[in-house]
Amino acid sequence: MSKLVAWLMLTFVFVGARPSSADEGAAPDLPVTIQIHDYWHVSAASLARAREIVTAAYAHIGVRTEWLGVVPQNEKHPGATTHGSPLRVPLAQVTVIILTPTMAARGHVEEGALGFAAVPVEGMGRIAYAIYDRVRDTAARAAMSEDDLLGFVMTHEIAHLLLPPASHTQTGLMRGHWNVRDLQQIDVLTLGFSPEEASGIRGMLQRNPPMVAENADR
Repeated sequence: MSKLVAWLMLTFVFVGARPSSADEGAAPDLPVTIQIHDYWHVSAASLARAREIVTAAYAHIGVRTEWLGVVPQNEKHPGATTHGSPLRVPLAQVTVIILTPTMAARGHVEEGALGFAAVPVEGMGRIAYAIYDRVRDTAARAAMSEDDLLGFVMTHEIAHLLLPPASHTQTGLMRGHWNVRDLQQIDVLTLGFSPEEASGIRGMLQRNPPMVAENADR
């Protein structure tokens, strides 16, 4: 195979502490198009809050998120919408797929992982995943908002698609290992990308600009 896919997971094992800061001075002028395929059927309000968190995190490093809508999916017939007929949807640079427990089990996703990303050895990744029941249960144990945690997981996994393989760190937003106590002690919404991560993300997007999308839901 010319490309090796690495499954980079946000897991719950204790590591270290405080974050590195993001490049907050950059203007949000570099676009990335994102679409959500939702097999869990998360509420519209929860998805809206999660998208706000993703948007804010990337705006701090000069990246403008352009959301191409949410496509509700049918687990029994992957790729089909819950309305019973396929929809024509614009092509996004990045797709976030929200999985059910059955789908996560079928995919042999590591226990404790809240999300993962399919990352090629070279170039830009395209698909990230979030496992909603695990996000919900972990948020409850950490006494935090499940919407906020979903937004954090999405932000983290999308970044893996825009950074080289093995891009976990020991501090900051791209820290790879957490436990519930960590989430109780750290406000994950204050975590940012390091200057190096911000530069890498922007560089990847500059090399892979979005296609012109019609009927985008922004």
